[in-house]
Amino acid sequence: MHPESKDYMAKAFRTHAAGLAPGKVLDVGASGQGGYREIWESKGWTYHALELAPGPAVDVVLDDPWIFPLENDSYDAVISGQMLEHNAFFWLSFLEMARVLKMDGLMVHIAPSRGAPHKGPQDCWRFYRDGMVALAEWAGLECLDARTDWAPEHFEYYGKPRHARMRNEMLEGLRNWGTTWGDTVGVFKKTTPTRDASGMDYIRRFAAMNPAPDKTQG
Repeated sequence: MHPESKDYMAKAFRTHAAGLAPGKVLDVGASGQGGYREIWESKGWTYHALELAPGPAVDVVLDDPWIFPLENDSYDAVISGQMLEHNAFFWLSFLEMARVLKMDGLMVHIAPSRGAPHKGPQDCWRFYRDGMVALAEWAGLECLDARTDWAPEHFEYYGKPRHARMRNEMLEGLRNWGTTWGDTVGVFKKTTPTRDASGMDYIRRFAAMNPAPDKTQG
């Protein structure tokens, strides 16, 4: 994990979690994210690491990458860092993360907006702040904050006066200039039961249009 990621999680905690009563936090894809454990446990939170394979610091192991063996509304916070880009179907995991999060619970994600391929075992996606806002809508969350560390060349591209509005908008969310990964940080609050989220509504519609074959016939 690069140093900026730890800094971003620590800042998200100070800004959004420090005033909350300590509870349970689930770190999704957490085997290499020891810095996050310290951030949360040092403030009295019970930290659980979820991963695809067993390990000395792993508390929850997945049999299926996109189905969590956890009860609904069982965590006060759900976090991830440098996981979403490796997740082939991240929109499914996002619904699962929302499902196990309690109502009004906190969610924090850190993911790159650029950078070289880094397989783990695959490297599938990059994220901008608008993507974090879209995921909030998909999963029944309110996006409290979403920021991207844009690259210097992005500001050069929008350097002309007619692009001042776009340039200023990008500057508002900038934290670190010229970082390798250009991390996007999204902070969310669960405001809608996951069963009522727009993502679940679409899944039900698609399932209704494509019902499973009746295996009792023919």
